[in-house]
Amino acid sequence: MNLKNKFFLLVCIGLSVASFRNANAQSPSVKAFTDERKIVIGDQVRLFLEVKPDSKSDKIRWAQMPDSIHGLEIVEKGKIDTVISGNTFSLKQRLLVTGFDSGKYYIPAFRFQVTSNGRTQELFTDSIPIEVQTVAVDTTKAFKPIKEIEEVKFSIWEYWMQILAGLILIGFIVFLIFYFVKNKKTAIPSKITKAPPEKAHEKALRLLNELKGKQYMQQGRSKEYFTEISDIIRTYLEERFSITAMEQTTDELLSLLKKQTDSKAELRKVRPELKLILRTSDLAKFAKANPLPDEYEACYNAATEVVRRTQFKEEEGAQ
Repeated sequence: MNLKNKFFLLVCIGLSVASFRNANAQSPSVKAFTDERKIVIGDQVRLFLEVKPDSKSDKIRWAQMPDSIHGLEIVEKGKIDTVISGNTFSLKQRLLVTGFDSGKYYIPAFRFQVTSNGRTQELFTDSIPIEVQTVAVDTTKAFKPIKEIEEVKFSIWEYWMQILAGLILIGFIVFLIFYFVKNKKTAIPSKITKAPPEKAHEKALRLLNELKGKQYMQQGRSKEYFTEISDIIRTYLEERFSITAMEQTTDELLSLLKKQTDSKAELRKVRPELKLILRTSDLAKFAKANPLPDEYEACYNAATEVVRRTQFKEEEGAQ
């Protein structure tokens, strides 16, 4: 085979390969179709748009979608979905279209732009005819007159089951009320136990114990200490023996106690203790004296002794 024949053979092989590649290459395409071509006024038809690019790297500019197209209304625009099938993929969108006037309309061609390998193509879908029809009316039959309003007769026996159930319910409620009212137990008020009144000597001993806990001596508050111990003893004498001890001076009170006889004669026995308490208290209150710690203790013990030796005894109440 000479050189000329070899060159011719190579050219033929090259052209064959190029033709085979072009035959197998997928060019971009667009398509529009509907599920119905005829609808009744107010019905909806589904419009599908589909774009098949050459490759996944292609850039697609989607068609503009107005709200109305040539007498038809787009009531819903679905999202653009990507559908992959093997080595190919496509983009799809669904729209709902309706018409409110009868007639024949056309969904126009939609324009898409596809850019592949740096080359931009404008692709158009086919236009689609849509016929909107009115509701069929049989004009061969005469129009019928509008009927008058009919009054429905009321019968109580139609509701006898509801009435019976209501009466049973009312009777049951009345029975429950009667039953609980009849069997209601009157609550017996519990007896309130009152604490017995505090006796004079109990009160005095309690106050003396509280006075000791205040620690006036440690704080150097002698006036407060002896004022309180004097008031405790004077109050005790008033409550125990009905003597107006709070209104009398120390001398008047001691003179009165010296004269006591009969049931109050026991006060004469504790007169020395009372004298110690009252005199020391006067010095602390009026002369601003500072009693010694021993005097604090002596007055406290004397006050306790006065109360204990003169406290109310049960045999006195029995007499």
